[in-house]
Amino acid sequence: MNTDHLLDKSRRMAGWACALALCALGTALTLPTFSMFAHDSPTMLIVHLLLEMFSVVVSVLVVVIAWHTFAQDSQRISSTLIFGFTVVAGMDIIHAVSYEGMPAFGSPSSTSKAIFFWLMGRGVELLAIWLVARQVLLPGARWQWQLGGLLTVVALFAIGTWHLEWFPQTFIPSRGVTPFKTGIEWILCMGNLLAALYFWLAANRPNEGARQYYFAAACFIMGLGELTFTSYYDTSDFLVIFGHLFKVASYALIYAGTFMLDMREPYEHLHRSEQALRSKQAELDAVLSQVPATIARLDREGRYRYVNERLAHRLGQPVDQIMGRTFEEVVEPVRRAEVSYRWALALSGQTSSYEWPVMDEHGRQSYNSVSMAPERAADGRVIGVIAVSIETTEQYLLQQKLLDSLREVSTLKAALDAHAIVAVTDARGIITSVNKKFSDISGYSRTELLGQTHRIINSGYHPASFFHALWQTLESGRVWTGEICNRAKNGGLYWVDTTIVPYMDEAGLPVRFIAIRADITERKRIELQMQEMAYRDELTGLPNRRLLLDRLQQTLAQSARSGQHGALFFLDLDHFKDINDTRGHNQGDKLLTMVAARLRQCFSQTDTVARLGGDEFVVLLTDLGANRIEATALASHHGENVLLSLSESYQLNGTDVNCTPSIGMVMYCGQELSSDELLKQADIALYQAKGEGRQRMCLFDPLVQISYEKRMALETDLRHALARNEFQVVYQPITNHDRKTVYVEALLRWRQPLRGLIPPMDFIPLAEKTGLIVPIGCWVLEQACAQLAQWRSDPQRSAWHIAVNVSARQFQQPDFVQQVISVMDHFAVDHGQLALEVTESSLQTKLTETVEKMHGLRSRGVRFAIDDFGTGYSSLFYLKELPIDVLKIDRSFVSHVDTNDDDAAIAKTILSLASHMGLHVVAEGVETESQFETLRNFGCHLFQGYLLGRPVPNEELAGV
Repeated sequence: MNTDHLLDKSRRMAGWACALALCALGTALTLPTFSMFAHDSPTMLIVHLLLEMFSVVVSVLVVVIAWHTFAQDSQRISSTLIFGFTVVAGMDIIHAVSYEGMPAFGSPSSTSKAIFFWLMGRGVELLAIWLVARQVLLPGARWQWQLGGLLTVVALFAIGTWHLEWFPQTFIPSRGVTPFKTGIEWILCMGNLLAALYFWLAANRPNEGARQYYFAAACFIMGLGELTFTSYYDTSDFLVIFGHLFKVASYALIYAGTFMLDMREPYEHLHRSEQALRSKQAELDAVLSQVPATIARLDREGRYRYVNERLAHRLGQPVDQIMGRTFEEVVEPVRRAEVSYRWALALSGQTSSYEWPVMDEHGRQSYNSVSMAPERAADGRVIGVIAVSIETTEQYLLQQKLLDSLREVSTLKAALDAHAIVAVTDARGIITSVNKKFSDISGYSRTELLGQTHRIINSGYHPASFFHALWQTLESGRVWTGEICNRAKNGGLYWVDTTIVPYMDEAGLPVRFIAIRADITERKRIELQMQEMAYRDELTGLPNRRLLLDRLQQTLAQSARSGQHGALFFLDLDHFKDINDTRGHNQGDKLLTMVAARLRQCFSQTDTVARLGGDEFVVLLTDLGANRIEATALASHHGENVLLSLSESYQLNGTDVNCTPSIGMVMYCGQELSSDELLKQADIALYQAKGEGRQRMCLFDPLVQISYEKRMALETDLRHALARNEFQVVYQPITNHDRKTVYVEALLRWRQPLRGLIPPMDFIPLAEKTGLIVPIGCWVLEQACAQLAQWRSDPQRSAWHIAVNVSARQFQQPDFVQQVISVMDHFAVDHGQLALEVTESSLQTKLTETVEKMHGLRSRGVRFAIDDFGTGYSSLFYLKELPIDVLKIDRSFVSHVDTNDDDAAIAKTILSLASHMGLHVVAEGVETESQFETLRNFGCHLFQGYLLGRPVPNEELAGV
């Protein structure tokens, strides 16, 4: 579909939509006023809710499409659509639930309250439409405008719910809308109609899209719809419902303008591009089949992915029989070794060429020049090999004749120059003779070299003492041997293994010197490269751990001699793993090279900046002064500069990325501490900086080391606790409103022989961080299922079920469902006897996978409860999607539910929400009679807390 056809189609569709809307409005205005529904009837509320939900869905789709699918030339309006329609969706939802007759939402529902949110939604909508029309570019990232939209919704909700008196009155029962409300509706009407005119005119301009017509029609219909809200007396009036229908039609056109044009059209363009690509491919195949060369393309396994007709003819097989086969299966046995070798070279990234004699069908020998080159992907990876062969029989024969002629002429010269670089100087070091190899390697002609000294090729690499020792050796009549670095005419350095022989006169004085040299540049390059590999980080070029420890040892020894203080910085990047996970390791490596470059700029060449690995860097400062206080202040100043420099944003693929550092610093003077101990203290200081919130620098504190060592000792004990049978499972009753135990929750306790009873808040987070929570959680699950099996013979407890807490890390294990079912089968746990309590945070990631796991366990009879409900990022969406049975009100809301109105309101809201969704509610942390009675009066039926029973071993549950 071409652009002109698309514009014409959009224009006709928009024109018809406007005409039909105008006719519909004219017809509606001629009808007498009447009510479609009885006042506050459920049918009216449902119809109104459905109409508003359509607008909400469209608004959300507009936000999603603007976020993900807008073309490059439309990105300037994406932030506007994201912000505007996020607010519109929020206002329409709150408007729908605030409609008179709906349940109280924050404050009693009323017509004035609903009108407030209606006007806010329409106002923001009109603002967004005009920003789109004017192509206003909003600064900042999309997520910032998404967040701004959500915050705007919260602010307007607060004003409309609790401070509606700030807003002029808009509706008087039995009298209808106020003049203020009528005036606002007229402003909205005129604003939309003007926007419609603007969009319509803009669509006719060059380089404007068909979307403008859809937006023009949407604004026109929305403007007409606003007229129906200027003079009604009751919310059930026919015109009110009619106006909502106009809004639905307007939003349908907005959806068409964003979805149909920004998603369907690219796919059609892709289809056309694919057809054009196929046509180009056919043309290329036709050209390659006529090229006087054989051409083949092989993948990394050596299989043919393309052969032209000339190569197929030479191989004596059809193209379709060659494709997909390896070259070992196709080429002659005598050629396989050579082809395999060249193919391997090409896969390593090298291009190679070779001559290959071929016998034709008449027994005549011909020659072919074969080239194999690596085929690279867009990112530079070698993905295959391109092989091209051209017949070079005539060129080969001519070349052989030429070589034979040259060989006869140059035999003697080649013998002289083949193995050595030769130069002869007089007693003063003036060059009197050089061979061709000397000229070749130095880049100077023989004329330029004669009459000069060797200073002409001096590289400056060796100190003056080096040459002083050389001349002392020669003047004494001894032969000097060694390696010298020289500089060629083009500025490049080269190394030669040199032997200088002095020729002495009868008086024992040198009369000339003959220098015989061999080029060892490549060997020195490999040696330097090996040294770099051994002591340098491959990615950043910084010193690695090996070189750092060597320099640190030397620095400590030097500090002991000089009495100068120094500092050691240990730093890493905050949340660097998120960069690797979201952007890929290539972008992570690029960020590390940028960090290394900034670190180099922060320090002088006398300081050492090293990379230990991953995102860990170390900086070694020396000679900060003899006074420790002044040295510490100077080191802190350097650290602050590093903190500021590395905290600035980084450009990755044209996007600003923030990745701040955390720094640990330790001072040193002399060899009081070993290198390893100094690094350990700097690491502990870094640990402290992380614990204090990141993006900061901390000086090593011995007290922190003590705390760190205690934590490490606790972690060591925790790693052996399960094997040493130090854990215990206790059970806390969960009762009904009659204080009768309904079921129990299994809770973990750790009694360490030396430390005693360790509070869960001390070891559970540590188990989460180290991953030990997974085997510990499995053990608790087994203990709970074993307890259920034991209770089957107990009449009092056989009806109870047990709730077991499951951590997010445990729940995310791939085989979690199989583990739970296996334990249940082993202990023959019946349906409904086991419940799993999960926190809100464990449900936020991988929602689809979470739903599948929960449904898999639900089919086995496992119940699910949301623990600490209300403290996380609660989402009505996951409450609707997930198979949840119980919500547990967090103790933070229960502790003041009888004295704090906000906590009471939250508890009531959770109870109301659960009631409508058919969920049970457990109030946690009930400790007083007042809390119990208050919650029971609110309609809560299940309770848990010290008032009703403390966590106790199974043996003590009998008294509950």
